[in-house]
Formats: sequence, C-alpha cells, structure tokens
Amino acid sequence: MGMSAESDDLLREDARLWAIRVSDPAFADWDAFAAWLEQDPAHNAAYEAALDDLEGVDALFDVPPAPLPSPAPAYVPPARVPRRWRMPAAAAGVALLAAGGSWLALDHRAQQDYATAPGERRTVDLADGSRIVLNGGTRLTFDAARPREIAMLQGEALFEVRHDQARPFVVTTKDGARLVDVGTVFNVVNRDGALDVAVAEGAVDYRGSGAVIRLAAGDMLTRASATATPVKRTVDPGAVGGWRSGFLQFTDAPLRTVAEDLARNLGKPVVIDDALAARRFSGTIVLDGAPDAVMARVAPLLGARLVRDGEGWRITRPDGPPR
Repeated sequence: MGMSAESDDLLREDARLWAIRVSDPAFADWDAFAAWLEQDPAHNAAYEAALDDLEGVDALFDVPPAPLPSPAPAYVPPARVPRRWRMPAAAAGVALLAAGGSWLALDHRAQQDYATAPGERRTVDLADGSRIVLNGGTRLTFDAARPREIAMLQGEALFEVRHDQARPFVVTTKDGARLVDVGTVFNVVNRDGALDVAVAEGAVDYRGSGAVIRLAAGDMLTRASATATPVKRTVDPGAVGGWRSGFLQFTDAPLRTVAEDLARNLGKPVVIDDALAARRFSGTIVLDGAPDAVMARVAPLLGARLVRDGEGWRITRPDGPPR
C-alpha cells in the first residue's frame, strides 16, 4: 500500500532533519538514529535522498579559495567534515561506526525472547509503561528497537497497554493474525492456530484473513483454527485475565481447552480422552491449593473421572475402565 502525500512529506522532513543532525561532528544519538532507520525500509531510502539533496546545496556554496599571492606558502584547504553517514539498507540494523578513534557497534536487532514453563508466571514491564503478564507455557518475542510489536508464539498473556496513537501496540501470531491496541487491557490465548482474545478495558482490532473485527470491553473473539471463521461473543470484563487472581472462568468452552488451561496454570500435564474433548463446560474453577487439591475439585465440576497419568492427570469418562 502506497504512502499518502502527507505521510510522504512527513517522512522526507524527518529524513532531512536526521541528515542535518548526523552531519554535526558532535552528534551522539546513534541509538535513536539506528532505531529510526530500522522502523521501515523506506526510512533508509528517504535518508539517502536527503543526503543527496544536502550535498547538492553544499556544492552551491563550495567556492574555491582565491589563490594566495607568491611567495606565500601554497594553500592547503582545511579538512572538511563529511556531511553524509550512510547506512546501506541491507545493513541498517547492524553497523560499525568509526567515532573518536574507537569502533561503536550499533546492533538493534537483538530479539527479546520471553518464555515461561507450565505453572510459571512472569511480568515484563516495557519502557513505554505497558506491561505483559505471561501465564505458564507461554512464549513471545519482540525486537528491541520495536518493543510495541509483539510476536506471540504460544500460550497465554495479559496485555496492559499504554495507548499511543502515533505508535500502535500490535500483537501478531504465527499465522499472520494481528491484534491492534486501541487503549486496552486484553488477554490472548494462542494454541497452534486456535486463538482467544478477551478485552477487559478499551478496545482491540482483530485483523486476520481479510477481516477486521473491533472488540470492546466485555467482548471475546474465539477462532478454532488459523483458517476458521472468528466468533464474537460477550464475557464478564472482570473475569478477563482471572488466572492472575487464582480462578479460571469458562463460557461454553470445550473440555480440551479446559484441560490445556489447567495444565498451563498448574504446571502439570492434563490430558483429556478424545471422547470428552468436545464436550462443553461453563463455570469457574478456583486454583486454590496444591495441584492435587485443585484437580480433585475439577472432576465433579466436569462430570468426569480423574486418573493419575505419570506426572499429571487424565480426564476420562466417569463410567470408563480404570487406567
């Protein structure tokens, strides 16, 4: 998609200002400069064009000095500080700059990777004031230069976003779905293409497979697979991210999802027999006490039988054969 004329003008002006600043021998804000270049390939092209424009202006004022009368010593022009500092587009994120006799490495493509084991939780505070709380069995990553663009690989996380209209907060999944913040607290569960998004505050735009769906506080979007049609329904905003407070709330959820959520929060494997996997459940599971105590309460709620299975449990039919 092409840029609007207004956006194009703003980019050219930004590039011109960077070219002027970088030409100053006292310039030291290399971190911000490299981050700006990495935001979009168009930034490097605009910067190069700005350099060419500035050097054209320089040429108009490069008047050679008048010859000195003999027998004065031959004129030696002073060393001119080069205006341009170029960074090829292919190397925009990793460059070496000779400065003050030393080499300064500019590497802003370092990925920030965060992962939790089942049963573990972790909070990531971002520099802009946003916060991500990872539930167990979760993996996400982002570029250090673009901390408001999160790639959520799997698991569950609660996002408390500091809204910035100029810099949208975006969560992407491996299948290309995008969740764009509109000033929000929202919870995301990503399971091998299946996706649940529930909004507690503000709003989120879901964008995937050509669809754009606005989710407001109290809305939940469920997508059974990467190719499935998303379904929108209502939830209690106060229950969004309830796992942080020790409870799991389900509304017409398949027991396969219930088992996955229990495993994520208890840190122990919980599997369910295929015969029960599609059965639906609505209710609240309290995560109070040791995993054994929690699972002992779960079986009657689900109308199922619980069987120890190695380190964890298997949920099976109440009339099924013992295992």
